[in-house]
Amino acid sequence: MRYAVAHGRRSGRRGGAVVGEQAVTRLRGACHDVVEVVGDSLEQVRAACAALVADGVDVLVVAGGDGLVSLGTDLCAGSGTTLAVLPAGTGNDNARSLGIGPGHPALDVLLGARTRTVDTLHVPELGRRVLGSVCGALDARINARANTWPRWLGPSAYSLSALVEIALLRLQPPLAYQLVVDGRTEDLEALVVVAANMPHLGGGLPIAPAADPEDGELDLVVVSPVSAREAVGLLRAIRAGRHTTHPAVRIVRAHEVHLSGPPDVVAHGDGEALAALPLTVRVEAASLRVLAPS
Repeated sequence: MRYAVAHGRRSGRRGGAVVGEQAVTRLRGACHDVVEVVGDSLEQVRAACAALVADGVDVLVVAGGDGLVSLGTDLCAGSGTTLAVLPAGTGNDNARSLGIGPGHPALDVLLGARTRTVDTLHVPELGRRVLGSVCGALDARINARANTWPRWLGPSAYSLSALVEIALLRLQPPLAYQLVVDGRTEDLEALVVVAANMPHLGGGLPIAPAADPEDGELDLVVVSPVSAREAVGLLRAIRAGRHTTHPAVRIVRAHEVHLSGPPDVVAHGDGEALAALPLTVRVEAASLRVLAPS
């Protein structure tokens, strides 16, 4: 089989580069044809991987965080190339949702896993596909702030950013939105609006614990405005997966959501900035093949 293994450049003894190099060694030891893709930026990696997918490479292996996984999803969805994920980032939410652990267990997935066919989230305004979730409210602001923190904070960056944004709630008016959910329009105020294909975001928060990437639907999570004190308690409940019965939380299944809201809110997909609102999120059922534990 033909494999492409994508990762960043090595900077120390940890990270995606180390995991990627281990994968290349492992695959070549199993007599597979392997192309190693190394780049200084996501743009460089995207260009090289896009050419390989267009050329019909069998498996694209991405060793890194959710941003690299999202890149691989966008390239492989709707193609004949299977995506494989080696988690080596700060959040690793998509790998976690797929049951892929870090280190050697993830390397074992390359040679011993089964192929799953999963849904993706399509943002038609951008021609972009996302694997895990699209955030468009306070959750998007938390993502943006978390991306500015040092990488050594790991998943804690999201929780710390959430606490900062919650503290700022007293100084900001509630965010007003219009949601069009499968053709039904609703005007509302919200703290959190997440279209989820996978259960986890933010470094392990099970925001949509029942989300199933093989059911052809997204889980739309909406959290109504609460006080800053209540928001801290709700954050704890989300981390424990006990938030779904909270009166401020509503989760509905849908095929398409159009989200309009404050123009200063930049929607994030899999933790990476997408674009300012409005945006549409549409499920593309069974559009991606991915290696996952059996």
